[in-house]
Amino acid sequence: MYRILLAAGLMCLSAKPFAATAHQPHADILAAARAHVEQHAEQFGGNIEVTAKPLDRRLRLGLCELPLQTYESPNGLRPGRSVVGVRCDGAKPWKIFVSVNIATVQPVVVLAQPLARGQTVTAEHILLSEQDTSRLHRGYFSDPAQVIGQRSKRNLAVGKVVTPSTLARRQLVKRGSDVQILAKLGGLQVRMKGKALSNGAMGERIKVRNHSSGRVITGTVIDSGMILVQQ
Repeated sequence: MYRILLAAGLMCLSAKPFAATAHQPHADILAAARAHVEQHAEQFGGNIEVTAKPLDRRLRLGLCELPLQTYESPNGLRPGRSVVGVRCDGAKPWKIFVSVNIATVQPVVVLAQPLARGQTVTAEHILLSEQDTSRLHRGYFSDPAQVIGQRSKRNLAVGKVVTPSTLARRQLVKRGSDVQILAKLGGLQVRMKGKALSNGAMGERIKVRNHSSGRVITGTVIDSGMILVQQ
């Protein structure tokens, strides 16, 4: 009887190392998913921070004798929440999707000083701060020049990200006013006179009427009284 118990005990001891390595460590699966995103960081146009959601602790996948492979879902990778496929192509294959969060970190314009409703933004009011732009669903500005000179639509507190909806964009072109039309045709530039058919702020596309031809064309406001038309 003693020999039988001793043999059974030895079998249990010898089985423990095997059991400990019989399943793929979750840490390896998560690391593979994060590495896949980091290898494609250039598509996000900035620095990224990747976190992978822990897997269910009850999940047991066979230990893969081959390096783990990764792939993307049909929706591909995008900032914020996304998924990465991880699979084993070994003798006992398996595959799983890992949830990841992709934070796209870049400098954006935030308030260094409070702004009152109707107040004009100056250089002293703003600064650049690193932010996760995947969370900025209302938009943001990355260039201080885009907001300087604009007016606040409401009271804004220090540290707030400046978004397009918080500013009243300064009108550079007024409806019915005379404008300069800068037409770019390949490597040539031609200036013409025209009349604005609507108001326009920087970067907005508006319709203008060419004085000489009478044609109505669409261009982009690039300066006070200046419309760019590219063909």
